[in-house]
Amino acid sequence: MLAALVPEPHQVTLIDEAVEPIDFEALKRFDVIGLTGMIVQRDRMREILLGLRGHDAQVIVGGPYASIDEGFFDGLCDTVFVGEADTTWPGYIETLAQGGPPEGRYEQADATDMTTLPPAQFDTAQSKHYVAASLQYSRGCPFTCEFCDIIVIFGRRPRVKAPAQVIEELERVRQAGFGTCFIVDDNFIGNKVAVKQLLPEIIAWQERHGYPLTLSTEATLNLADDPDLLDMMYRANFRDVFIGIESPRAASLAETRKLQNIRGDSMADKLARIRDAGIVVSAGFIVGFDEDDDSIFDEQLRFIEDNNIGQAALGTLTALPKTPLHDRLNAANRLRPDDPLCNFEPARMTRDQLVSGCTEIQRQLYEADAFFGRVRRNLTPPSKLLEQRIKLRSTGARLGAVVKGFWASATLAVRLGMAMHRQDMLRAGAAMYARQFRMMPRGAMSLQAFLSLCALHWHHYTLTRKAANTARDGISLYGVAPVRDSDVPAA
Repeated sequence: MLAALVPEPHQVTLIDEAVEPIDFEALKRFDVIGLTGMIVQRDRMREILLGLRGHDAQVIVGGPYASIDEGFFDGLCDTVFVGEADTTWPGYIETLAQGGPPEGRYEQADATDMTTLPPAQFDTAQSKHYVAASLQYSRGCPFTCEFCDIIVIFGRRPRVKAPAQVIEELERVRQAGFGTCFIVDDNFIGNKVAVKQLLPEIIAWQERHGYPLTLSTEATLNLADDPDLLDMMYRANFRDVFIGIESPRAASLAETRKLQNIRGDSMADKLARIRDAGIVVSAGFIVGFDEDDDSIFDEQLRFIEDNNIGQAALGTLTALPKTPLHDRLNAANRLRPDDPLCNFEPARMTRDQLVSGCTEIQRQLYEADAFFGRVRRNLTPPSKLLEQRIKLRSTGARLGAVVKGFWASATLAVRLGMAMHRQDMLRAGAAMYARQFRMMPRGAMSLQAFLSLCALHWHHYTLTRKAANTARDGISLYGVAPVRDSDVPAA
């Protein structure tokens, strides 16, 4: 998106450390080096900025974490961008191009009008490294969850792109060679009126091109209360939705003001309606609310298992700067910012109990039998409506799609095998996944889909074991020792 906002003749290079190492020597030829990240990358961001000391380039920082904790970057960069940067970023580039000194801080006075944005430049990313492209349709969320920084950064009034903009970007995603696209909105259905105008356009585009893209997104649980919206999302080829469940405990949801999850019938009934519409649910869960005691761990595990949520992202509550939760805990002197694993004092357990309990749930969730068991139970038995839709979709398969799927499966299998080999687990890992494949219902999914599940499981399987081995040892989940304030030179 930022590359699309850079005027000619300037050139942009995108470096993603998830798929390629940073060549600090090569960075010396750049005029501007920008860095972005979320709170989980905070310590690595500091390491990178320290590694850029001595470069002549202008070093700038922006994005999610810089927008809520700009003080963290004092003395580490030349300029910080707070919040949206759709007007400030091009202005910054123009100032540099004209030889003028840039400011040390930029923050837009007004929220971005999403209808004015150009299409993202997907050719700046190395598509061969990615399973899915990312596309943004809206910004903002109408809800008021206490722990969430989305409304702090983007506001409570969801702003959306015009349908024609989204179709153009989907076409660019298709032309870039992707078969999957993740709509990254924090709440895709935040503006239901607008999204119901968009979905027919996506359905028509998918039909014209033979359904080239499988879509996924994030939404709130009230999606289940709108059958028309569910049907349109299915016909637009949305196959997965991430939902913030957070907790099965109603008191914890009320405490954090996630009231949309406890309105109407049960969360289990809502999840079942979404699944019956043909959309797989992945979900986020949080432990550490004031209403949580040490019994919450078993309660969370039971809820995830009972509702067959295959991909469950569970973590400890984090008090993000600028959020209402941060303000409340700060007023109560409960913040512990020096703890890299739990930055506040829980109300009904110790920090060690919270971290160790969360780590153990993560480990149990991604035991192979547990993960694939939830997936299998999610697949069988499908509803009558879903059976009909699967049959209709399967009859439309083309030879080109079959060949493409075979090649993608072979590539994924090789990459997964290499990843397991690096961990000295090739034989054991292959046996583990072969056993799970044999247990899958016949015809339940393609080989490519199963291998994608294996890759997803391998990521969580290795990460949760690393977490179990290193919890409370001063090492983050990503194996990087936190950088202390004493390691950073004075500004």
